Amino acid sequence: MIFRITDYVHYGTLDNRERGTVKLALQLMGMPHPVNITLQGDCLQDLAGCLVDFRNPSPRMLPAELTQLPENIRGVAGDMTASRRMPVKGKKTMENSLYLEWFTSHHDMVLLESTAFSIKVSLPEWIMDSCEEQVQIMANQQMLRTQVKEWSKTYANTQEDGNLPDHHWDKRLREAEAIAIAYQEVFQKYRLNPTGDIRLAFVMGWDDVLDNIAQSEETGTPCSCKSTGMLSLFDILNEQEAQEVQSCMFHPLFQQVMELTDLCQRQFSREINKSQRNRTEPPEPLNQIFYCIRYITPRILSCLLQEKDNDADYCTMAARMALCVEQTRQTVAALDIRRSQVDDEVTERFSSLLEEVNSFQESLATQSRKSNL
Repeated sequence: MIFRITDYVHYGTLDNRERGTVKLALQLMGMPHPVNITLQGDCLQDLAGCLVDFRNPSPRMLPAELTQLPENIRGVAGDMTASRRMPVKGKKTMENSLYLEWFTSHHDMVLLESTAFSIKVSLPEWIMDSCEEQVQIMANQQMLRTQVKEWSKTYANTQEDGNLPDHHWDKRLREAEAIAIAYQEVFQKYRLNPTGDIRLAFVMGWDDVLDNIAQSEETGTPCSCKSTGMLSLFDILNEQEAQEVQSCMFHPLFQQVMELTDLCQRQFSREINKSQRNRTEPPEPLNQIFYCIRYITPRILSCLLQEKDNDADYCTMAARMALCVEQTRQTVAALDIRRSQVDDEVTERFSSLLEEVNSFQESLATQSRKSNL
């Protein structure tokens, strides 16, 4: 949903001297030409009407797969300011950061955010007043709300297993995953804002939460809508769906997956935190381990849920679980190659999981053959 380009920007300019238009020229490390971006909208008050030069003191090379970006891009401006307060690692104080966000036609948000960039801002050629800034902020929030809705819809409707037909649980679990991903991103944006709960609820489209907050402010009663940054599957599903999912989570196979996930997160917490800080993929075989877990978990849960239905499509379920078997087998092979890098318990647990996933797939295949008799 969000493409962060901060690390890859060497230098750039932002030009909002013409009302209603923001022009960005970015030189990314590894790109043979600058990327010119033309956006509808305006910066916020501190940069409105200005020409801004900025430079990254320690840029990183752009990944090879991203060096084919087009030379000219169009989109819509989001919040663009050099006055966003944010904490700085190793310090107890907050500092102003350069915060530039914009939206593409593919329902993605591009973000540049840093306290380390050197910035030079010209005198403004036109002045934005406080009312105009509030209008721009609200327009940006509405755009982000639309982007979240459209991105979540696209994510939920994306079939990941080739031509295998979706069951409604496949789509519902992807939808829940999309909401959880979007929530984390929106929470990070508004978590330090005094009215962050209201802004987050608006962007996420949680109108019932907005009503609760408004009622709380009107009556002076406490509101339990405070955002915590955590959103579980059960916060997203309705009551009946949550009950069905909870019952399937006690299945021995799913319990085995959850225990393995917890073990890997504990074993590799340092490497995970490092990759998150650097915004890179974990090194192998960790990348393979966590990709496998992310791949098989929703598919196993979906098949367990479908088994409860009278019209369960065992043929499709068996085919989907065959993909899970192959993914788990690849992970076991990767662990065997790098046995010295991974704790024996992790390797043994994955080998055991492979046996159980394979057994589950065979049982579904048997049910498929029976249903076709």
